[in-house]
Amino acid sequence: MAHTTLTAEELKGRPLQDETGRVVGTIDDLYVDDQGRPHWLLVDVGIFPGFDSVIPVTDVKVTDRGLEVPYTMQRLTGAPQARKGGDYAAHREGLLYDYYKLPAPPGVPLAVRHAEGDDVLKPPSQLCRFSALSCDNRPVEYETR
Repeated sequence: MAHTTLTAEELKGRPLQDETGRVVGTIDDLYVDDQGRPHWLLVDVGIFPGFDSVIPVTDVKVTDRGLEVPYTMQRLTGAPQARKGGDYAAHREGLLYDYYKLPAPPGVPLAVRHAEGDDVLKPPSQLCRFSALSCDNRPVEYETR
């Protein structure tokens, strides 16, 4: 299976499509680690002014149509939200992992499942917003369909 690598800078501002290929929003910002690797996307789905849906970067696939996530528009509009320009509430991070059925790293309260390892996404409270800091612009690898 082929892989494509994209940096946070290359992801920011790109349209995001749902599982049907319909554009559901634009990537407004990203939560990146201290190496500049994206962990979470902040996507403006146009439903709630002043808020972005928070979407795990691990769910993004690069297709011949563009960037796609395996969710419906309804699922994305129901996703946990972050205020534009603000940080995601640390006390709600467990809900974020549970919404996407992802294991959370140890120490994230209220998450149903916990795991350790390089493939576990860091919580937003341990990351920086790409637009707010001069983070390194390291690529993240995506599966290409």
